[in-house]
Amino acid sequence: MTTLTEDRPATFAGSKAPARVAVPYMIIDPNGDMDIYARKSVTRKGREDRELSVKQQINDGIRWGEWNKYRPRYVWVDNGISGSKDVHRPGYDAGLRALETSATRCLWSYKLDRFSRKGALAVLTIMDRLDGKRIFFGSDNLDTSEPKDRRMIMWRAEDAKEFSDQLSDRVADAWRYSKDEGIWLAKRVPYGLKKDPKTRQLLPDDSPAIPGKPDGPTKADVIRRMIREIGGGATAPTVIARLHDDEIYPRPGYRWSPQRIYKILRHPAYIGLQPASDWDDREDPVYRNEKGQRVSVGKGVVTEAQQLKARKVVQQRTALFGKKGTKRGVRSVGRHELSGAMFCSGCGRTMIKRGNSFGCPHKLHGGRPCLAPASIMAKYAYHFVFQAFVNRLTASSPEDPLLHAVAARWLDTHRPDIVAERREAEERLENAKAALEDLVAAKYKRKEFEGPAAEFYPGLLREAEDTVRAAEKMLGMIPEPTADIGYLLDAQTIADAWEKATVEERRELLSLALDGVCVRPAFGKGRTPVTPDRFHYAWTGAKRVLGQEDVELTA
Repeated sequence: MTTLTEDRPATFAGSKAPARVAVPYMIIDPNGDMDIYARKSVTRKGREDRELSVKQQINDGIRWGEWNKYRPRYVWVDNGISGSKDVHRPGYDAGLRALETSATRCLWSYKLDRFSRKGALAVLTIMDRLDGKRIFFGSDNLDTSEPKDRRMIMWRAEDAKEFSDQLSDRVADAWRYSKDEGIWLAKRVPYGLKKDPKTRQLLPDDSPAIPGKPDGPTKADVIRRMIREIGGGATAPTVIARLHDDEIYPRPGYRWSPQRIYKILRHPAYIGLQPASDWDDREDPVYRNEKGQRVSVGKGVVTEAQQLKARKVVQQRTALFGKKGTKRGVRSVGRHELSGAMFCSGCGRTMIKRGNSFGCPHKLHGGRPCLAPASIMAKYAYHFVFQAFVNRLTASSPEDPLLHAVAARWLDTHRPDIVAERREAEERLENAKAALEDLVAAKYKRKEFEGPAAEFYPGLLREAEDTVRAAEKMLGMIPEPTADIGYLLDAQTIADAWEKATVEERRELLSLALDGVCVRPAFGKGRTPVTPDRFHYAWTGAKRVLGQEDVELTA
């Protein structure tokens, strides 16, 4: 009797093919007339492993073949592959192919649930294709070539499927519960974070980013640096070059890539939130529980506002072109306080800064003619625009619509997390009320709940009302965001903030209240003094209006 006395690697004849490649796990006798199929599912941590090992299944199959006058030929194995999921099983496919091509007369499997857990229909489909050949299930003592066994095979196949479905439901429930509790479930932890072994939540990783330099930056510091530099206008290739210059790598032998940087800008774990399944392919990458609430997964490395700011900078550098909407990155970023905010009154195009002056792009580059190309020294533009900004805000009363618009923009920039969460809660409440209204209309206006359908209405009404109450409660739990814009009402505090701000921060400050500035040409020839009436301002919410002779930004 030939037995298997040691575990064999999932290769043969010196091949380095992995186990999932359709090659025999063992070759016993190339001229044999029976194949053996063995499968073992993935054993989950903490669960007792009651499945018979692959080695034991193969030994049983070899003994059965010799007792029944068969010569075992090939052994096919699927190790760590589910029998219920719709996944590719190379060993399973190869064993059935051997039967269908008459390469073998019999396929032996230890047990029906090792062979398939897809139910009776799947097994019946296979049996109808055997045409005189047989599959024998050893532990169940069932034979597809015996008519009396066919009914039992169908029952056992359905039992295996039912057990598999129940197991999947329990696993899914356990997974969902762990997600809702804020437990990190993935095997790998994102760079810059570490997993607390007790709480199983994430914390900033304070281990050295540069091996052998404990006094250098930590891995969490590297993530903060990336997001800070991207938010400040640096491109991903620039950030990567700086990291490599400082000998900071994701791990030994690997280099950073722009794709990895962009994933960091979207990963919810870096702001302390539980990521959804396949989060990288979702528009909203954050996991939400049954109530629609976001779930914490520990302590983040950066704030949500910092991460969203970096993402916004990347999105602003991305342009769409072509019929298919292909994205193309634009490397240039704003280099001064009025980047993209100055417009020529003669044609409405964005003015370009060259040297010490802003000018109409027609005058600088040619192209579509401009009847009255404008240009102005940059120092005058900075002075007049900033002064108009200060005067407009400090002269505003608390009821001024401009201040409400400024407060909304400030919140979008500095508290995007609360703003987004409250908007989602408001939308959820609005949808719940609309559903309740539609249900009532269906009852009393459209008369849809008459006759036998009437008994279902009270239950549906209670459910719709509960949904509205739950949405109202959730909205009430989210505080109304307040904007800290008091400093914008005093000229001195604005000036102090302006002096301390970077170019990017100054540009953000102006954009709170200003959509753009339209510049007219000089009134007269030669050197003429720059006067305030050459500037027209579009304050928050205003639109640019194109006239026949002039373009103005009207408030």
